[in-house]
Amino acid sequence: MLLERRRKKREGLRTIAEYRTLKVPKGSAFKAPHNIVKAPLLDISIGGCALESPYDIPPQVKISIRIDPLAFAIGTSEKRKDPLEMTGRITSSINKGHDQYRLGVCFTSIKKKDVDLIKRFMKSKERRKFPRFSFPV
Repeated sequence: MLLERRRKKREGLRTIAEYRTLKVPKGSAFKAPHNIVKAPLLDISIGGCALESPYDIPPQVKISIRIDPLAFAIGTSEKRKDPLEMTGRITSSINKGHDQYRLGVCFTSIKKKDVDLIKRFMKSKERRKFPRFSFPV
Protein backbone atom coordinates (compact mmCIF):
# COMPACT_ATOMS: atom_id res chain seq x y z
CA MET A 1 0.00 0.00 0.00
CA LEU A 2 1.38 3.39 -0.97
CA LEU A 3 1.76 6.09 1.63
CA GLU A 4 -0.16 9.27 0.80
CA ARG A 5 2.33 12.15 0.88
CA ARG A 6 0.18 14.92 -0.50
CA ARG A 7 -0.73 17.79 1.77
CA LYS A 8 -3.79 18.86 -0.22
CA LYS A 9 -6.59 16.81 -1.75
CA ARG A 10 -6.27 16.44 -5.52
CA GLU A 11 -9.05 16.21 -8.07
CA GLY A 12 -8.76 14.42 -11.40
CA LEU A 13 -8.75 16.74 -14.39
CA ARG A 14 -8.16 15.61 -17.95
CA THR A 15 -6.79 18.41 -20.08
CA ILE A 16 -3.56 19.40 -21.81
CA ALA A 17 -1.00 21.52 -20.00
CA GLU A 18 2.10 23.16 -21.42
CA TYR A 19 5.35 23.14 -19.51
CA ARG A 20 8.97 24.07 -19.97
CA THR A 21 11.99 23.53 -17.78
CA LEU A 22 13.36 26.55 -15.97
CA LYS A 23 16.19 25.41 -13.76
CA VAL A 24 18.10 22.13 -13.69
CA PRO A 25 20.25 21.43 -10.60
CA LYS A 26 24.00 21.59 -11.20
CA GLY A 27 25.66 18.27 -11.90
CA SER A 28 22.47 16.73 -13.29
CA ALA A 29 22.83 14.58 -16.42
CA PHE A 30 19.30 15.55 -17.51
CA LYS A 31 19.10 17.28 -20.88
CA ALA A 32 16.14 19.63 -20.66
CA PRO A 33 13.93 20.07 -23.74
CA HIS A 34 14.40 23.55 -25.22
CA ASN A 35 10.84 23.96 -26.40
CA ILE A 36 7.43 24.01 -24.73
CA VAL A 37 6.11 20.50 -24.10
CA LYS A 38 2.39 19.70 -24.25
CA ALA A 39 1.45 17.03 -21.73
CA PRO A 40 -1.79 15.61 -20.31
CA LEU A 41 -2.66 16.99 -16.89
CA LEU A 42 -3.86 14.10 -14.72
CA ASP A 43 -4.89 15.79 -11.48
CA ILE A 44 -4.53 19.08 -9.64
CA SER A 45 -4.78 20.73 -6.22
CA ILE A 46 -3.82 24.13 -4.89
CA GLY A 47 -0.48 22.61 -3.88
CA GLY A 48 0.53 20.69 -6.98
CA CYS A 49 -0.41 18.53 -9.94
CA ALA A 50 0.52 15.43 -11.92
CA LEU A 51 1.53 15.49 -15.58
CA GLU A 52 2.11 12.66 -18.05
CA SER A 53 5.30 13.50 -19.90
CA PRO A 54 7.45 11.94 -22.63
CA TYR A 55 10.51 13.11 -20.64
CA ASP A 56 11.92 11.54 -17.48
CA ILE A 57 12.52 14.73 -15.52
CA PRO A 58 14.41 14.16 -12.26
CA PRO A 59 13.25 15.57 -8.91
CA GLN A 60 14.23 19.14 -7.99
CA VAL A 61 14.03 20.41 -11.58
CA LYS A 62 11.94 23.60 -11.73
CA ILE A 63 9.30 23.98 -14.44
CA SER A 64 6.82 26.59 -15.64
CA ILE A 65 3.26 25.36 -16.32
CA ARG A 66 0.34 26.88 -18.28
CA ILE A 67 -3.18 25.42 -18.18
CA ASP A 68 -6.17 26.44 -20.28
CA PRO A 69 -8.93 27.74 -17.95
CA LEU A 70 -11.63 26.12 -20.11
CA ALA A 71 -11.02 22.82 -18.28
CA PHE A 72 -12.20 24.46 -15.04
CA ALA A 73 -15.26 26.10 -16.62
CA ILE A 74 -17.50 23.03 -16.55
CA GLY A 75 -17.94 22.88 -12.79
CA THR A 76 -17.45 26.52 -11.92
CA SER A 77 -19.15 28.36 -14.81
CA GLU A 78 -16.02 30.46 -15.32
CA LYS A 79 -15.64 32.75 -18.32
CA ARG A 80 -11.96 33.45 -17.86
CA LYS A 81 -9.77 33.66 -20.96
CA ASP A 82 -6.20 33.92 -19.62
CA PRO A 83 -4.43 30.65 -18.77
CA LEU A 84 -3.44 29.55 -15.28
CA GLU A 85 0.30 30.04 -14.86
CA MET A 86 2.45 28.60 -12.12
CA THR A 87 5.94 27.39 -11.43
CA GLY A 88 6.73 24.17 -9.67
CA ARG A 89 9.37 21.69 -8.62
CA ILE A 90 9.35 18.06 -9.79
CA THR A 91 8.93 15.80 -6.74
CA SER A 92 8.65 12.43 -8.49
CA SER A 93 8.97 10.80 -11.89
CA ILE A 94 7.43 7.35 -12.35
CA ASN A 95 8.00 5.32 -15.52
CA LYS A 96 4.60 4.29 -16.91
CA GLY A 97 6.08 2.43 -19.89
CA HIS A 98 6.14 3.29 -23.60
CA ASP A 99 8.30 6.36 -22.92
CA GLN A 100 5.69 7.98 -20.67
CA TYR A 101 6.40 9.30 -17.18
CA ARG A 102 4.04 10.48 -14.45
CA LEU A 103 5.55 13.65 -13.03
CA GLY A 104 4.54 14.82 -9.57
CA VAL A 105 4.83 18.60 -9.28
CA CYS A 106 4.76 20.75 -6.14
CA PHE A 107 3.86 24.36 -6.92
CA THR A 108 6.43 26.90 -5.77
CA SER A 109 4.67 29.98 -7.15
CA ILE A 110 1.02 30.43 -8.11
CA LYS A 111 -1.16 33.54 -8.40
CA LYS A 112 -4.01 34.04 -5.94
CA LYS A 113 -6.60 34.19 -8.72
CA ASP A 114 -5.39 30.79 -9.96
CA VAL A 115 -5.58 29.32 -6.44
CA ASP A 116 -9.12 30.67 -6.12
CA LEU A 117 -10.13 29.10 -9.45
CA ILE A 118 -8.70 25.72 -8.43
CA LYS A 119 -10.49 25.95 -5.06
CA ARG A 120 -13.82 26.65 -6.79
CA PHE A 121 -13.22 23.74 -9.15
CA MET A 122 -12.41 21.41 -6.23
CA LYS A 123 -15.52 22.54 -4.38
CA SER A 124 -17.70 21.92 -7.45
CA LYS A 125 -16.44 18.31 -7.54
CA GLU A 126 -17.13 17.71 -3.84
CA ARG A 127 -19.94 15.22 -3.24
CA ARG A 128 -20.28 15.92 0.46
CA LYS A 129 -23.10 17.99 1.84
CA PHE A 130 -20.95 19.23 4.69
CA PRO A 131 -17.39 20.58 4.54
CA ARG A 132 -14.48 18.27 5.27
CA PHE A 133 -13.25 18.18 8.83
CA SER A 134 -9.51 18.57 9.14
CA PHE A 135 -7.44 17.89 12.21
CA PRO A 136 -4.86 20.49 13.29
CA VAL A 137 -1.31 19.42 12.57
